[in-house]
Amino acid sequence: MEHKVKGRTNYRWAVVGLLFVAITFNYVDRTIFTLVAPAIAYSFGWAKSIQAYASTPYAVQTIALILFIWGLAYTLMNFPGGWIVDKLGIRKSMATLFAVWSTFTILTAFTFNFISMTLVRIFMGAGEGPVWPVNAKTAKNWASVRDYSKSFAFAGTGQAVGPVVGLLIGVVLYQLFGWRGPFIFFGALGLVLALVWYYFVRDVPSDHPKVSKEELSYITSGKEGDIKEERPLGSKETWKIAAKVIFGTQAGWGVMLTFLTFAFVLGTFLTWLPLLMFATFAHSVTKSGLYSTVADVGLIVGYALAGPFNDGLLRKFDKVNARRIGALLPMSLMIVFVGGSYFTGTARMLAPTVGLLAAAAAVMNLSVGSWAVNAVDIAPTGTSAVTYGIYNGFLNLVGSFTSLIQGYLFTHYPAPFAFSTMMIPIAMFLVGYLALIRKDTWERAITLGRRLSAEAYTKASTPSSP
Repeated sequence: MEHKVKGRTNYRWAVVGLLFVAITFNYVDRTIFTLVAPAIAYSFGWAKSIQAYASTPYAVQTIALILFIWGLAYTLMNFPGGWIVDKLGIRKSMATLFAVWSTFTILTAFTFNFISMTLVRIFMGAGEGPVWPVNAKTAKNWASVRDYSKSFAFAGTGQAVGPVVGLLIGVVLYQLFGWRGPFIFFGALGLVLALVWYYFVRDVPSDHPKVSKEELSYITSGKEGDIKEERPLGSKETWKIAAKVIFGTQAGWGVMLTFLTFAFVLGTFLTWLPLLMFATFAHSVTKSGLYSTVADVGLIVGYALAGPFNDGLLRKFDKVNARRIGALLPMSLMIVFVGGSYFTGTARMLAPTVGLLAAAAAVMNLSVGSWAVNAVDIAPTGTSAVTYGIYNGFLNLVGSFTSLIQGYLFTHYPAPFAFSTMMIPIAMFLVGYLALIRKDTWERAITLGRRLSAEAYTKASTPSSP
């Protein structure tokens, strides 16, 4: 628990707050694409009408293919993106990435066929890819060890707020200006916010003039050894250290499995909820957007509670058991809620379906302060963005194929069934976590990472022989 200290500033939360805004826009820009997909399909001649979109397999599968290609670009950029963030720091890298994806969000409005749309979405996806490595490095540098979950989850709440903002404002802009309006509006505003980020943020707290000595002391207290802030390491060393911890330890593989299985769940929820509502209840862009927004409110609630919930568990249990409870309990409840939504959706019961999916979204995001923050905790100092970039890259690789899988399922099976297939990877998540992430395996991974990181910093600080 934080205690007020005379003279201690709280600028760290301003940085986390700006990152929350950036992540919000990251998810707004992708959400509006799925919202207006029926209108795009009609505009490009893939469906005879907006209302016929869900019943036109070619249109749905073409949109799914664009999402898949976008997802591949997003995924692949996580790997070099994490390295770029570690090398350039969060200030330059985030400002540049924000500007890139915002520019191509605007250009989406000027596409006119499959090729032009795909090319624009490739560059947009590449710009968006490293935002989570930025979040990991921000938490590692700007948060106290007591507040990793609160920092990571608060900034990450943008993932939940973004779809709601995108759906609500997107519906209004769509009604006023057609499907191109939301892309221009949010893209232009994103360019302004990229400049705001560059002006107000620094890579580490000690470099920022508004961070008091008392705040810096609070942030660095309890961090390992003499390495209180992440300074750049050599590229070869960074990749080598991260790879040894991720692929050379049982806990590292356990964290990987949680990312891989959660990817299908997250990809289904964020991307295919509007089509579930469109095909099952609405057959209207506006109505499906509003119904999806109600369900997506659960995403915000879950993320808002994730930080306090998981950091609160740390005060009662050791880190490994706190993280296990924080991940396994919510994900177990999610199976119940998603399973229930299958039956209510099949029965065409709108209110119960929306309520169950809102509850599922809430517990899904409640777990993020545990399983996702494991990747921040396990990352050796100096490699937080690279480590998280590798994990998130594989997550999004699965997410990319989720678009193809769900595109097939939604065109061959009833929408409630296609959507509820996420229960299978949730079950795999639970089994894998229990089997691979235990106290003994976790401690071995942490010990290895600390040793490798200390050796690398010692080597970097030792003058070369003439």
